[in-house]
Amino acid sequence: MNRDPIVITGVGVLACNGLGREAFWQAIQEGRSGIRTIRRFDASGLPCQIAGELWDFNPEDFMKKNIVQTWCRHVHQALACSKLAVEDAALKTAGYDPERIATGIGTSIGGPNEQYQAHQEAYESGGYRKVGKLASSKFSGHSATVHVTIDFGFRGPAITIASGCATGLDVLTWGVSQIRSGAVDCALVGATESPIFPMSLAAGCSLGILSKRNDAPEKAMRPFDKHRDGIVLSEGAVALVLERRSCALARGAKIFGEILGFGAAAEARSALIMDPEGTGLGGAVSAALKNAGIQPQDIDLIEAHGVSLEMYDRSETAAYKRALGASAYRIPISAVKSMIGQPYAAGGLFGVAAALMSFETGIISPTVNLEDPDPLCDLDYVPQTARLNDVRTALVSAMSFGGTHTAVVLGRMN
Repeated sequence: MNRDPIVITGVGVLACNGLGREAFWQAIQEGRSGIRTIRRFDASGLPCQIAGELWDFNPEDFMKKNIVQTWCRHVHQALACSKLAVEDAALKTAGYDPERIATGIGTSIGGPNEQYQAHQEAYESGGYRKVGKLASSKFSGHSATVHVTIDFGFRGPAITIASGCATGLDVLTWGVSQIRSGAVDCALVGATESPIFPMSLAAGCSLGILSKRNDAPEKAMRPFDKHRDGIVLSEGAVALVLERRSCALARGAKIFGEILGFGAAAEARSALIMDPEGTGLGGAVSAALKNAGIQPQDIDLIEAHGVSLEMYDRSETAAYKRALGASAYRIPISAVKSMIGQPYAAGGLFGVAAALMSFETGIISPTVNLEDPDPLCDLDYVPQTARLNDVRTALVSAMSFGGTHTAVVLGRMN
């Protein structure tokens, strides 16, 4: 197995508070939220009427009109953020054999949006002959991966992963493993999610997990705050280019960070209730530290799952105490979802992107709206205001429904 360190050389970001890496970084260091009143459809009949849409995203800026018209939004987002990452890494001139570039794009939902409804109505009115020939492919999560491979001509291993909110980090670890095994020399990995459609919001409202703070959208996501009242759904996508450090240095590529290690664990308890003791995420964090060969005291920053649900926030806090011991109380912890909402599959990679900003700038983004901390969430969650810190090593966490969790350790290049 090749142990040449695996590094990140390209970052593509589409967030509701910024399109592109630099715009996203600027927004999160300023504590600027992208959550507003829903524009895409009339949500006035729902208890939750706010979301994090990609307000300024025009797919035709990144792909041909026929692609935009034929395929669903999660595909548009995957193509766009992948193009940003490939451009960021100058990958087209890197000289890699396309057959040795892996592609992994994750999504937990795919595209069951208004196009699904249109095909359903066509079927009900005219039978199967009225259903579009590409209907089944349009809604498939794998259609995002397929289009990325086609667009760039990458012919190495390709995969789509769907593991809830852990998806982004799971795709990242898959890409690292592909390179370490020697199967490929480079990987493009990412996650895309577009859950802003009526049934998605209705399902969240039915479960009672969505915020009703419609009169103050930017204040709605409140991870670790006593007065949180639920999550806010958001769309978004992140893509990363991974390659061996020796190859990146040889071609003069900019290196944003190194993947030091990763770990995963399942609670195997309940589909809906998180373990209050944090054993599952704690196990994933401990496994990631062991895989990276570091100790809790070596961590300078945690990019939290931080989803603004009491059960998750408390379980996450307990997990850090369990896995990190006394060090948990001195490590600054940031929750980027306080500004971008809950983008499901892409959430973990937004945490990675935020950690890379801290490596680059020495700035830790704040957990906004943390005004009155939950007494059981008593760690240093960097409330309200960004902080200057020398960050060399960062832990990124992702918690999925059903208690399947993943953690990744990143390092700054010296």
